[in-house]
Amino acid sequence: MRKQLYLIELLRFLSAISVLIYHYQIYFFQFNNFNDVYILENLESLPFNFILNLFYKFGDYGVHMFFCISGFIMSFVYLDKVEDTNAKTFFISRFSRLYPLHFITLIAVLFVQQVSLYTTETYQLFHFNDLYHFVLHLGFISAWGLEKGFSFNMPIWSVSLEIICYLLFFITAVRLKKINLYVTSIFLVLLILYNKIVVGSSDTHSDLISCLQLFLTGMVVFQLSKKFKKLHLIIFSAILLALSIVGNFKIFIFCPAILLIAVLFEDNFVKIISKKLFSFFGNLTYSLYLWQTPVAIIVILLVKDNINIFYSYKFFILYFGFLICLSSLSYYLVEKKLQKLIKSL
Repeated sequence: MRKQLYLIELLRFLSAISVLIYHYQIYFFQFNNFNDVYILENLESLPFNFILNLFYKFGDYGVHMFFCISGFIMSFVYLDKVEDTNAKTFFISRFSRLYPLHFITLIAVLFVQQVSLYTTETYQLFHFNDLYHFVLHLGFISAWGLEKGFSFNMPIWSVSLEIICYLLFFITAVRLKKINLYVTSIFLVLLILYNKIVVGSSDTHSDLISCLQLFLTGMVVFQLSKKFKKLHLIIFSAILLALSIVGNFKIFIFCPAILLIAVLFEDNFVKIISKKLFSFFGNLTYSLYLWQTPVAIIVILLVKDNINIFYSYKFFILYFGFLICLSSLSYYLVEKKLQKLIKSL
């Protein structure tokens, strides 16, 4: 298999945009101290609602896809050569990719929240911004059940849970030496049963069990793509997709179906796309996800007396355009260089 999967990069980017669109109505309306509009009853007034309505309502499902893609990517990179990867190399690789931007955006949020507290006598969006929660964020454990509420750069919660998945993945892979489809499927079934019987929930995304379930599903997709013929997998993915949308929507089936389709059509798709363009968008995913909170807080503080701007099509385009530009600068001028520096040290 090739070193980079461009269709998966596109899927990651679209998942990030999906979450950002969902957060648009969360940040600028539901959590905005200066906006008392109950936007859930007025979604039709939001920019481009005629094509983005589902994203305004359910865009947070993009987080499910993140978890699923993570399981696939980790399997793609490490599963067949885990014996050649030591703990130090694995840790440095994950740390250099995730922590520098997390720390930078955490400090950015800390700064703008202090400005907000000084100028408006209150925090914006997330209000548990004390020393205790700052330490949790510093340790990348802000979603491990120790938190008291939403704090600082809240979207990092999903990455905080993914770190547990990474650790369990590496430890299990090293212990078992060889993780095949049979072993992964057993773990997945056990998690599904635990989620349904013990937890009593099968359609959430903010708890560790659901994160692990989706992560394992991504691993299963990787192993299926190596084991079975393409035609059989196309039929299987079509059946999964149909099952996910018939009756109640089933995100835990929808995600692996979409991921498997992306994997299967990778070879056909890369012939007609600009690989550099798709790689570029895929690289922006993490930056987009983490810069949205400090940027949104700054915007709220700047236009607090003009909340009608959030209904503007022009503002919507400028906001997302700015986030994409900022994220590209962040990745190429900061993240990439810091990642290289940390690995060299």
